[in-house]
Amino acid sequence: PYTNYYPESEIEDYRFMTTGEYGGIGSLIRKRDSLVMVAEPYQGFPAEQAGLWAGDIIEKIDGKSITGYTTNEVSQLLKGASKTEVKLDIFREVKNERFQKTLIREDIKIKDVPYYGMLNDEVGYIKLTGFTQTASKELKAAFTELKSEGMQKLVLDLRGNGGGLLNEAVNIVNFFVEKGQEVVSTKGKVKQWDRVHRALN
Repeated sequence: PYTNYYPESEIEDYRFMTTGEYGGIGSLIRKRDSLVMVAEPYQGFPAEQAGLWAGDIIEKIDGKSITGYTTNEVSQLLKGASKTEVKLDIFREVKNERFQKTLIREDIKIKDVPYYGMLNDEVGYIKLTGFTQTASKELKAAFTELKSEGMQKLVLDLRGNGGGLLNEAVNIVNFFVEKGQEVVSTKGKVKQWDRVHRALN
């Protein structure tokens, strides 16, 4: 029941789940009525480099009208292999102007730990948004820095975390439990794949 099939058309979603990377334009999008607009272009990525602003309405992608599309459907059209082109027809409402931009998709890497800091003198806070290949490395760096700032307690914020790689989740649990303690076990029809994951450090 926990097996998912990924067709080739959704390979970017699978890559994003496991690595935190995807081929795209580097922007958050959101819905407003029947329109989809740029919500936040990431600094240094194609959307920002092409001069797109937050609030720009995407009217067409590669010549096809997207009026009435969901954000998920638009996201699928914007994603694709790195170094490929995508042509956007944009309406900039604040200036009442329409224009076209051709963007070259890039590999976009989203951090697993987008934010961390101290809530007060002894309570630290780390937001963990996924378990990709770099999750434990990013969390360890944040954890170490907060400890050096006097952290005695920690809020580990997992809201919106969609999961990812099991071994990265095990590595992260390992920061908080004793060596040798069982973290999780996996069982299935093929018995030789059954495994117990323990804290190694």
